[in-house]
Amino acid sequence: MTELYDIPKEVKAALEAKGIPYEKVDIAAKTDLDDGCVPCDNYIFVADGDIIILAGSMIGRLKRNGIFKQPKPVRHFTELSYTHYSLSDYEEFQVEELLSSARIVARRRADADSLPRTELIANLSNTYKNEAYKFVRKINALIKGENNESSGDNNEDKKDEKEELFCPKCGRRYADPERKICMRCMDKVHIIKRFSIFFARYKFQIGAIIFTMILTSALGILAPYISSGFYYDEVLDQNGRFYGKILLVIGIILATRIISILVSIVNGVISSRVAAKVTYDLKKEIFGAIERLSIGYFTNRQTGGLMTQVNNDANNIYWFFCDIVPYSIVNVFQIIGIIVIMLIMEPVLTLISLVTVPIAFFLIRKVFAILEKYHAKRYSQSRSLNSLLSDILTGIRVVKAFSKESEEAARFDVRNKSLAAANMKASVFNTTVFPFISMLIYISNMLVLGVGGWMVIDGKMSYGILLTFISYMNMVYNPIMFFVDIVYMLTDCLNSMNRLMDVMDAVPDVVESKNPTPLGEVRGEVEFDNVVFGYEKNRTVIDGISFKINPGEVIGIVGHTGAGKSTLANLLIRLYDVGSGSIKIDGVDVRDISFDDLRKNVAIVSQETYLFMGTIMDNIKYARPDATDEEVITASKIAGAHDFIIKLPDAYNTRIGFGYKDLSGGERQRISIARAILRNPRILIMDEATAAMDTQTERRIQAALDNLVKGRTTIMIAHRLSTLRNADYIIVIENGKMPEFGTHAELLAKKGIFYKLYKLQLEALRNIGIEE
Repeated sequence: MTELYDIPKEVKAALEAKGIPYEKVDIAAKTDLDDGCVPCDNYIFVADGDIIILAGSMIGRLKRNGIFKQPKPVRHFTELSYTHYSLSDYEEFQVEELLSSARIVARRRADADSLPRTELIANLSNTYKNEAYKFVRKINALIKGENNESSGDNNEDKKDEKEELFCPKCGRRYADPERKICMRCMDKVHIIKRFSIFFARYKFQIGAIIFTMILTSALGILAPYISSGFYYDEVLDQNGRFYGKILLVIGIILATRIISILVSIVNGVISSRVAAKVTYDLKKEIFGAIERLSIGYFTNRQTGGLMTQVNNDANNIYWFFCDIVPYSIVNVFQIIGIIVIMLIMEPVLTLISLVTVPIAFFLIRKVFAILEKYHAKRYSQSRSLNSLLSDILTGIRVVKAFSKESEEAARFDVRNKSLAAANMKASVFNTTVFPFISMLIYISNMLVLGVGGWMVIDGKMSYGILLTFISYMNMVYNPIMFFVDIVYMLTDCLNSMNRLMDVMDAVPDVVESKNPTPLGEVRGEVEFDNVVFGYEKNRTVIDGISFKINPGEVIGIVGHTGAGKSTLANLLIRLYDVGSGSIKIDGVDVRDISFDDLRKNVAIVSQETYLFMGTIMDNIKYARPDATDEEVITASKIAGAHDFIIKLPDAYNTRIGFGYKDLSGGERQRISIARAILRNPRILIMDEATAAMDTQTERRIQAALDNLVKGRTTIMIAHRLSTLRNADYIIVIENGKMPEFGTHAELLAKKGIFYKLYKLQLEALRNIGIEE
């Protein structure tokens, strides 16, 4: 059996309750989205020639069996849906990658009168993409009758998985398997040096902060001597040099305090300004690093995790360089200064007061390694919770539509409890260990009180000197304890630096040419020359496609779901780069064209519509910020959006919130089309642009688009084949290849793939009362 995921015993029990013994399972896998793309635990099994999909939620809680016993975790699986298919009905399984997710699809075997039909098996986020590819490879081998066990693939997969989970150098398990960073082996000094370069631009401000802090600290060191030793031995003692001059002491103490307050105010003002500037610049730097990365980077990561990095990690790094580093420098000077004064006053008591400090630091070093693990785990759980919350809030309409509030609340509760447990472990460890270390240090305090008291009684030390010594001893413990306490924060800061280095060091898959070729006046000629491309190595999506579009021509691209139609559009605008072959515009390879030049002349209206928060006017002007209001209105009229926009309360100034709750899918799509029209590109890509519209709206917009595409090179990826009647020619994509090519009439006359697709679609439309 091939188990691509550790199946919980509760799920195995639910499967066996359906009459399917787990021993008969050939392949077991998991995804994290159901058919409606709602987050859930979606388990896929292949057993006895059937595919079984069991969707549900794993809910956990703590159960205490006795008053004095530790609570134990108890889990149960809540089933949401159960589906099974016959494996013999399918000839091939594939993973279809979308921009922000993926899905497993299966091609049903063809009969005499129809083409093979692609059906959805499971949706998944990019987190489970690697497991999905393994599942597809295994199930396709099973369909072909290949022996998975004898091939050794299963053992190899397990070996690879084990290698991915553990550090090859020290053998420790990664706290966060996605990052594969070992907290024990990482070069902490190198990480700090990397970020020191960024903070070098604030060296004068940070230097001013450190100077004011040292000045405040120096005044603080002076205070105990004035208020204790000097006051008792020189002012109150009849033999003192300043006997009776109490007002002098009060004046010195008051002046010292006023100066200290003024210096602290200056320090606070500088720190506040630096804090705002540093966090702004740091977040800007991080966002810039994220923004320059290719689209492939984001398809493998969760949005909530990246949001956490931009916000929390930036703050942690600021705390390190603007709080921890200055305070560390000041405290080192303070410790050295106080110890020197204590040695001058009484060497024996000084050694007694510091006898337990080396033991404490030895323990801190041991504790530090454990805390690193706890904090990395805590961050991983926090990122997981943020990602889930982002997914749920983004898809809240789907959650409401399927009445999944309780299930989503349960899923949120599970991850929230995991985060709470991680926080609790870190906090309990911190609050348990560090008080013990503090107690070690304060044992020295008790010894000094005892020995110092005997020395005063024996006349070897004055009462004022003892009080001064005790004050300094207490003062030296505070900076020492600072270094004990910052271990907790230092761990978070180092983890944050390491995570941000992952982002900043990531190399974009698509890089702009250093010496781009200017396009000049674009004619609109597009040529695909033997293009080969795959999202993953050794998995070809586009296989040797070649065609040429003359300036001003309109071509259609059709094919089954997952055939590679949208991939061709993504390659043209360089969201991805071809594996081999070339794509040219006016004879210039797109890889030699600057991003600005390329995307100024090529616009795409995708089936995945996105509108930003702001007004409708702002969203349309996003394509061309310098456009006039009249140009925006003209573009909206062509796109069929003007009529519904002017009916809104604030017309073009109507604000659109996150999730577009005020607009329908068709309305959002029309605004997206208006945005592309305003761009006025020489090359226009319509990637199922009218897919979200009803038939009447689609026909009205199609008429407007027919006028729009005149004199403009247009690539139309259409779900309704009849809309391509007026195309100069149509390309049929099948399994990454181009088996058919011709006009609408020519392809129907061939009675090949296009003919069968057209016939099936026509029949489906007639069944729902739509005549073409």
